[in-house]
Amino acid sequence: MKAGPEVKRTYQSTLRGAQAQSTREAVIAAAGRLFSEHGYAATSIDDIAAAAGVSRATVFTSVGGKPKLLKTALDVAIVGDDEPVPLPERPRSKAIRAERNPRKYLALYAEMVTEMDGRMAGIHEALRGAAGVDPDARALWESHLAQHRQGAANVIADLMRKGRLKKGLEPAAAADIVWLLGPGMYYMLVHRRGWSPKRFQAWLTETFISQLL
Repeated sequence: MKAGPEVKRTYQSTLRGAQAQSTREAVIAAAGRLFSEHGYAATSIDDIAAAAGVSRATVFTSVGGKPKLLKTALDVAIVGDDEPVPLPERPRSKAIRAERNPRKYLALYAEMVTEMDGRMAGIHEALRGAAGVDPDARALWESHLAQHRQGAANVIADLMRKGRLKKGLEPAAAADIVWLLGPGMYYMLVHRRGWSPKRFQAWLTETFISQLL
């Protein structure tokens, strides 16, 4: 007698969960797009709500206020989705780290970086601009830079296990090079100078190999 209602309640709960996730994704996408196009300061919660087709209250309940929206939009841009799986633990990252040839490793890494930068260059610039006017954004910017620098150090550590660095190049300096060639560089060359992502990827691959190996 109880089986029917339990199945119904489970179905309804699953449906509500899927709807809530869909709403959250729409809000994050709208926030990321508007921050990238208009900047952090010029984008309001009302703008985001209108773009996502939801109420102002729903923006807060599904994600949060502007600082939380900025952080979440950045996080989603980095990995490509809203799943709580860190980038190093994702299958593609593991497959790249498993490549033993240092040149092939850097080529695969450059390919992944190009795709990531394509998603996050705009929000990266929005965050950089917001850091100068908003304390919360400033803290997020500094944390983002620190995490990116640590990721660059991890890449160099992986690379050194596969082969030698360029003669005279210290690991810290090598990590600085990887750190520098990030979304800001993509933004300048692709968004500002009109390079194609394919051209950027080829240049990034060549630059990594020539500067690091």
